[in-house]
Amino acid sequence: MRIDVGAVSDFEQRRVRIVNAGNHEVGVLRWGERFFAVHNRCPHQSGPVCRGIVSGRLTSRVPGSMEVDEETPILACPWHGWEFELERGRALWDPHYAVKVAPVHVESGRVVLEVRRGPAA
Repeated sequence: MRIDVGAVSDFEQRRVRIVNAGNHEVGVLRWGERFFAVHNRCPHQSGPVCRGIVSGRLTSRVPGSMEVDEETPILACPWHGWEFELERGRALWDPHYAVKVAPVHVESGRVVLEVRRGPAA
């Protein structure tokens, strides 16, 4: 099911906006010119993951230094800090854990989600 969730201009940079998409609550993130969509449910204890902190991924090339990878948005669950990369939804510490992601794209200045029909996630 395709759902128009608003104009591109309705989405602030680097802020998750929670929208209702069918039977799902989905967080939509604008990151530069890209958009990401993730179901608002952490796989750990079903916390509201989309109310967490968004940042670039922290990396280190050598001990004692930290850099921010601005190309890779990360979402941290507000309940216990589990971090997920938003491209595929995988947890940083173990790719076997993941948040559900939904395809999202821009059409004629509008943000459009693709979500499955069915029971709430």
